[in-house]
Amino acid sequence: MDALIMPYVQTNNYSGSVLVVQKGKVLFSKAYGQMNRSYNLPNTSQTKFFLASASMIFTSAAIMKLAEEKKLSLDDPVAKYFPNYKQGKRLTLHHLLSQRSGIPAIGENQKVDYDSITKFQHSPEQLIHYVEEDSLLFAPGSKYNHGRTDYIVLAAIIEKITGKLFGTYLKESIFNPLKMTNTGHSTGEKEIVSNLANGYSAVGHYEVENAYQINWTSKTGHGSIYSNTEDLYKFATAISENQFLSKESWQKIFIDYGDNVGYGWFIRDHLDRKRVQMNGRSPGFSSYFAIYPDDQLTVIVLSNNYISLPATLGLQLAALALKKPVTQTILTKKAIAPEQASQLVGKYQFGPDFYLKDFTMEVSYQNGNLSCSWGALIPVADATKPGTRFIQRTYWSDVEFTRNSAGEIDTMLVDGRKGIKIKD
Repeated sequence: MDALIMPYVQTNNYSGSVLVVQKGKVLFSKAYGQMNRSYNLPNTSQTKFFLASASMIFTSAAIMKLAEEKKLSLDDPVAKYFPNYKQGKRLTLHHLLSQRSGIPAIGENQKVDYDSITKFQHSPEQLIHYVEEDSLLFAPGSKYNHGRTDYIVLAAIIEKITGKLFGTYLKESIFNPLKMTNTGHSTGEKEIVSNLANGYSAVGHYEVENAYQINWTSKTGHGSIYSNTEDLYKFATAISENQFLSKESWQKIFIDYGDNVGYGWFIRDHLDRKRVQMNGRSPGFSSYFAIYPDDQLTVIVLSNNYISLPATLGLQLAALALKKPVTQTILTKKAIAPEQASQLVGKYQFGPDFYLKDFTMEVSYQNGNLSCSWGALIPVADATKPGTRFIQRTYWSDVEFTRNSAGEIDTMLVDGRKGIKIKD
């Protein structure tokens, strides 16, 4: 496992902490890189990282606890708690938990700039004000949309029902009982949190820089939790042993309500095995947390680098733990020749199934390196198709260029999604 991870560390694509546990036995635990590069402070197993969207697993657990205590019902309309919310009568807590509400993400309506909002302190109710007059993107229950706002509304409901701040309720009801002493909700930029990693972002092909600074209260409910690998394993144990919640409530969380999505978790098999997992990325951090219930296997990969590598690493580490073959991505710093690059540069038109609908991706070349609209393209050493396979560094997407019958590059594949080269 260490040999798998080290090449990513050496190319500045991973720094963080990893934990793999099976049947109560630690198979692998190690930290890499630095929690603070300015002071040369190393990451350790005690280092805390922001979880980004993986924070949602605690919001859903808190809602289910309140449901068990009969303080709310998953069939309750949002209007019961926020009567001024325009669409509140059409939406239930179930719609929010399963991310099938149709509520747009803050900023999607173009009325406010989301990046500006993340700079300032917010309560959940203040965040709701940015979307409370908006129309829904689709009929509730008809589609899945990871738009952040669903879990912000859930956080606000938790505060309204309990009379406590979101972070206080989670600490008292979840973190303290499970002895998760290194886990918490950020209360803002003035708070001092010991052993909290500084966040970094990719710059160029192999370097990093300080990440864009945000006030994490702007992500309350869906991205504001920090933790470490050891605490997350305690939460995995609580799930497997039906602690904190009843077996029935945990089962309800892990039902696939459509699009492989449960309540704050993805329900996605891997290697023909049952797997529940959640991952996240926010400025400076990325995370991956997976449980294979039948194999009693937990894989946790946390990072203070804004590169979506942890999910890929997590899958590879699980395969090693389960004694399955692993294909390692071998990167190369070899410069790309101008004549080779000239075949690849240009614009590629993607379709409605792409991450951004009908997106036009531009590929450019400078100083021996290729980049695209989303940032650096790192060459993958591949003897069978030299010079056509890359990793898009920021999102850690697989990129491949393919040729037509005439031998010309005419297609760009990003995670299997096809973009057709636009002819001049």
